Amino acid sequence: MAIELSEQVLREASDWFARLDGDDATAEDDLRLADWLAARPENRKAYDFVSDTWRIATGAFEMAPVRRSNIRRLPLRRGIAVGGGLALAAAIVAAVGIKLHSQQPRVAQYRTAVGEIRTVPLDDGTTLTLNGATALNVKFTHEARELEIAGGEVFVSVGKDPARPFRVHAGGRTIEDIGTAFDVDMKGQDVDVAVGEGMVMISTPETPGTGKVVLGKGQALTYAADRILAAPRTVTAQQVGTWRVGILSYDQMPLEWLVADLNHQFGDSIAVPDPDLAAMPVTLTLRLHDRDTTVGTLEKLLPVHSVPDASGAVVLVRAKP
Repeated sequence: MAIELSEQVLREASDWFARLDGDDATAEDDLRLADWLAARPENRKAYDFVSDTWRIATGAFEMAPVRRSNIRRLPLRRGIAVGGGLALAAAIVAAVGIKLHSQQPRVAQYRTAVGEIRTVPLDDGTTLTLNGATALNVKFTHEARELEIAGGEVFVSVGKDPARPFRVHAGGRTIEDIGTAFDVDMKGQDVDVAVGEGMVMISTPETPGTGKVVLGKGQALTYAADRILAAPRTVTAQQVGTWRVGILSYDQMPLEWLVADLNHQFGDSIAVPDPDLAAMPVTLTLRLHDRDTTVGTLEKLLPVHSVPDASGAVVLVRAKP
């Protein structure tokens, strides 16, 4: 005996099909779908019909434009009666139209002001934490997840999606996630990558012959677009991204890097004009306060002295013995 499929049940089936085949489907959605399918025999029949309609219609779209005569001749599963042409049209529009819409690229831009720290959850389970004065773009497609950093610093905790790689583009190179949490910090033309969990692969597809570098947990690397600036170094994994809670940690890193990180919070209000002092390696852990208190802490920990200039900025100079 044929099972009558109403327009309402076809619409419900179409909604479930689009939701479960989308990029943001969850395990809870799977369980809810199972309950819906088990509720009535027509639910299962409607879902199968929508699935078949999508498969046939998309196959037709790939080969040639769909004509009305093609739609009328779409085969139905034996034992199913569809309640009118409107129901069939609704199923095709919902299954094809909604599905094609879900495959369109999703693009978003995120910006932070000086001193602002912003956490952005993405719909794939990824979380981005942007440091102050950071600008980046996110583009999600059906095949890949792309993040492009224009400037600043971001800590990335990547949601698991084996079917779609997660790539960060910064400073002329690509950082590809291999199931991880990592920090990317652009300092002018240089980029520093530190891995807190998992692994990343850094490559330069636009520059043949430079090879790829894989970093694991507790490793960091600094690069420019045309070269690796130093060999991978060891870092404390637990300290990667601690700027998110107001703590900066350095192990034999140049003073100018510390100053650049402070300026994420305080604007371009701290300067180190002496190139030799700027290159001085520092090892310390610093808790952020207001600018003057933080600079005062630097004066206690390092051989530097602060001098205010006419604009209200602070200039760090070498302290006299």
